[in-house]
Amino acid sequence: MLDKLIKWTKDNLTAIVLVVIFIPVFIWTQNDANAVNLIGTTSMEYLNNEFYRWFTCIFYHYSYDHIIFNSIALICIGSLINTYTGKVRTAFVFFLGGALAEVPFSIIVNYGEANYGGGSSGGIYALIGVFLVCRLRFGQEEKIRWYRPDLIATILFFIFANDNECSFLTHVFGFTAGIIIGTIFIVTGLIKSGEE
Repeated sequence: MLDKLIKWTKDNLTAIVLVVIFIPVFIWTQNDANAVNLIGTTSMEYLNNEFYRWFTCIFYHYSYDHIIFNSIALICIGSLINTYTGKVRTAFVFFLGGALAEVPFSIIVNYGEANYGGGSSGGIYALIGVFLVCRLRFGQEEKIRWYRPDLIATILFFIFANDNECSFLTHVFGFTAGIIIGTIFIVTGLIKSGEE
């Protein structure tokens, strides 16, 4: 049992490290009113050419529920996708997919004021998109039991995390980015099978 836990931890190290980073950022943003103004994203008219926010906002979570559910979802999809993408590509998809989810969100949404926000769900949905592409491509070779807790949790997150218009847009853009990234990975041979 301990050997399985150690192997799982090593395999899922990217997601675990990201979740560990979420915690001090969450504490910081909860205790410093100006913190979200430094890392959060917003609509284009208030972004002030601070495009780094499309990446930094991935680490901002506005409530305990937000950070808990995103952390659980990231750990679950991380354990599913790592066998396809490995640690480095998992991080790449998370960051790029999360940023690509925020760009159209900033262009489309107009708050009428500088309403800074964020969250890691754009990157999580990008990972789900890559996982779907990998399952469609390698599903016959790689059997995943449908009753795996991480798979069930990922499906539930995918369905029920769309609790408002803003999150729905970010999730759609992240998922779409993930499908595109996953397709590019497979076409270019960066992912050849379910083996890292």
